[in-house]
Amino acid sequence: MKRFLALFLCVVVTLTLLPSAALAVETFTTSEEGIALIKRFEDFRSDPYQDDRGNWYIGYGLACDPEDYPGGISEEEGDRLMREDLTEKEDAINRILMEHGVSINQQQFDALASLTYTLGRQWMSEDARIYNYLLDGVERYTDEEIVNAIATWCHIGNEPSTNLIRRRLQEAYLFLYGVYDNPGASEYAYIHFTPNGGTVENQTVFYPVLEPYGELPEPKRKGYAFQGWFDGNGVRLTGEEIAEGAVYVTARWEADGTEEPEIDLSKWVNPYGDVKESDWFYSYVRELSAKGVISGYLDGTFQPDKTLTAGEALKLLLRAAGHPDPGNAPAGHWAETYLAQAVALGCVENGEITDLDGAISRGMIVRIAAVAMGLEEREGPSPFADLDTGYALTLYEENIITGEIADARRWFFPDDSINRAEMSAIVSRVSGWEPVNNPAQSGYIQFRNKQIPVLRDARACPYNKNLFLQDGTIAYYNDPAYTTELGVDISRHQGDVDWSKVAGSGIRFAIIRLGGRLADSGEIYDDVKFEENLTGAQAAGLKTGVYFYSQAISVAEAEEEARYILQKLGGRELEYPIVFDWEIYSNTARSYGVSRETLTECAIAFCDLVEAAGYRSMIYMGLEVGYERLDLSRLTDYDFWFAQYTSKGRPDMYYDFRIWQYSDKGKVPGIEGNVDMDLALIPY
Repeated sequence: MKRFLALFLCVVVTLTLLPSAALAVETFTTSEEGIALIKRFEDFRSDPYQDDRGNWYIGYGLACDPEDYPGGISEEEGDRLMREDLTEKEDAINRILMEHGVSINQQQFDALASLTYTLGRQWMSEDARIYNYLLDGVERYTDEEIVNAIATWCHIGNEPSTNLIRRRLQEAYLFLYGVYDNPGASEYAYIHFTPNGGTVENQTVFYPVLEPYGELPEPKRKGYAFQGWFDGNGVRLTGEEIAEGAVYVTARWEADGTEEPEIDLSKWVNPYGDVKESDWFYSYVRELSAKGVISGYLDGTFQPDKTLTAGEALKLLLRAAGHPDPGNAPAGHWAETYLAQAVALGCVENGEITDLDGAISRGMIVRIAAVAMGLEEREGPSPFADLDTGYALTLYEENIITGEIADARRWFFPDDSINRAEMSAIVSRVSGWEPVNNPAQSGYIQFRNKQIPVLRDARACPYNKNLFLQDGTIAYYNDPAYTTELGVDISRHQGDVDWSKVAGSGIRFAIIRLGGRLADSGEIYDDVKFEENLTGAQAAGLKTGVYFYSQAISVAEAEEEARYILQKLGGRELEYPIVFDWEIYSNTARSYGVSRETLTECAIAFCDLVEAAGYRSMIYMGLEVGYERLDLSRLTDYDFWFAQYTSKGRPDMYYDFRIWQYSDKGKVPGIEGNVDMDLALIPY
């Protein structure tokens, strides 16, 4: 770009970094030429107007409340408002110059004022190249470097904007050469680099026209070797090509056998003013932003409620499913390449999507995602009341879509559009998807990082897990073949219980702790609220059972626990079972090292004594106890009570169970604080 210097020697300016003690730093206001330049970029509007994100503006692109201007404004008032707004931005620029002893000229100030008018103070940070160039002295940098430092803010979302490119290049030319009317866009072309799972320092890079690109940026991706930049036709860019127009390229990678490290999400700094940690979509936005999959807008927002376009949805879903990025189309609509890819894959029919800038239905999202992932339609009842397709069942079973619960039914709203927050959740799940293991076919259960062989003699779970629902703290199983009951399990920790209110709330049974064994000493103890709770629950008409918190380490101790329970009950009638509740207390407890064989023998001994006394027995377990601490193939004569609190709203246990403890944070009238919630699939 040095060739342009000869053309503008008369206006070439220098910028120097003065010593900190220097006082000769001039401050500026925007010149009339600079104001005229900003006005040309902004285009005056007399009436309030909305952008595509729903924000209101008036005059020369000033944010406003439309109710403040019911009759609009004149150009004179628009000029006044613009100058008032510009004064604050001028002050900010001058403070930077004074603080660091930086001298510039009027044209450079006007260029920075125009940049600040749209960006605010975004460029005034140590992360911004133009800020660092100012402090270092811009004479240290080439024209091309300065152009790229200013033009880096040329995107709407992840995509370059033609209007912003034109503005940034003209600002860069004004900064470099002091010329207000030079169309910088005619002197530079750009390449937009899509790193395709990797990272690249600058995604859009500007090059002098009619000159070779030269060295191209090299992206980084742990676990992969970079194969080159390829355009939408599969042609590899070498850097020897002559810069002319806009070029879109995508990185290609080849696995090198090393593992890609996980991104440390704890170090992610939230840049979005409209995304809070308490938002349901926060974790998805954080993950995808940290990976560079999505981004927000220039004003520092994410706009979670903004409707996603068909083009945006296609690109996100196809990339999340692992398909090669064809790159944006260099002409026509930028998303035409993604539509063509979706048609070729069979995600959509040719001609089915005609408006890439229009909304796309949630039902179509389901089909596109499933086909892009290589999944087939599955047969079976739909988990959704309003979407009965095999693809919906497939994605639900693969934990890609969940829907919403209302009136004890699950809804997906397939005809509605989808917003950025909802799409973030789906894209995150698609990109992180791994096939769900079917133990009946594979012969093993995937638990944590282990593959546990299936016990062929143990009963497999008979329930259709798609029919489990949770509405708040209430769980349902919507299969007409089953009659279910809602219950609680209670100990002294719940304090005083108003059992009449509990019964009046729809609770049908209560399993009450009778006592337990201390994990450290092995001493048996009573639950001080047992008698009060059992009497109160029965008086209120609830069905009752009891459980004992076991820490038995031998058959003798398990039998001791069973006899203790039977003695305390004294023959009182129970509808629900007496439960052997052995749990992992800690790795320092005396019970921690009990072998699988011994613990299984303990469960058998406990249950047999209970059954011999005329009561029903039951064994309580979570996933770890059920899969690793008990031999369930030897326990097929007894009922299981399974505990798992899951956000998915359905239990993961492979083996059969009769009661599901699905929450420890239930809210029930008559009980202060949280309480364990239980769903009996086959009531007693």
